[in-house]
Amino acid sequence: MEEYKKDQNEVKTVLLVEDEEAHAEIIRRVFEENSPKLSFNHVTCISDAVKWLESNKENNPPLVISDYNLPDGNGLELTKGAARPEEVGFPLIILTGVGSEKLAVRTLRSGALDYVVKSKEELHQLPKIAKYVIREWDLILERKSAENELKDFINDLDGANNQLEDFLDGISRDLEDSISSISDFSKILQEKYADKLDDAAMADLKKVEDATERTNKLLDKLFEYVVPIYFDSSLIGIYNTKLNMLNRNEQNIINRNEILAKI
Repeated sequence: MEEYKKDQNEVKTVLLVEDEEAHAEIIRRVFEENSPKLSFNHVTCISDAVKWLESNKENNPPLVISDYNLPDGNGLELTKGAARPEEVGFPLIILTGVGSEKLAVRTLRSGALDYVVKSKEELHQLPKIAKYVIREWDLILERKSAENELKDFINDLDGANNQLEDFLDGISRDLEDSISSISDFSKILQEKYADKLDDAAMADLKKVEDATERTNKLLDKLFEYVVPIYFDSSLIGIYNTKLNMLNRNEQNIINRNEILAKI
């Protein structure tokens, strides 16, 4: 999902999918009276709804209110097998003439955000229900955008860590090779010219050899203890934990909605 931009994702349109004209007229009227800023559109079947959504896919996502039983299928077919609201691509409310716990749970598990029984009272409450659904949809998009940004940051952090490790490995190898060369050259000089050099010169060469050994040990400590201070890879674990918390919160919301649907 792309970065969340409120203006580009603001719901400004309602698409009603309802084949009963009397119900459609009631819903149209209550929206015109209570939510005049929302553009209202009406189709009577799934195929027309799919065509409308396709022709308007470049616009802001609509709030879709669909009857469950329609002449050419059921309203959940609009979710195209989704399991979460963001996978549906738009906020969806399912209407049904008869309340059913099983259908309510199935509706929420299919990515719809609410389930409404078509009583007179509930139909008149649709603008208020729509307001809450649109608010929940905005929160879902904001959370999903934050989650994606966090994933990208973790990937960048992990990549930077790998690059740093490769860079430091290269430096470490080069330094070790250089120090080893100096140490080896010192030993060669001691062995080759032992009978020609005085004690002071031999002592100096021995100091060079000892210094290279100490330098090697210091470098080992440097890369083992000092470098992690500048780049702590545990940050990746911290942000992964935060990402898992976001996912658990989302699942808790889904579970809560399913429980509410059974009440």
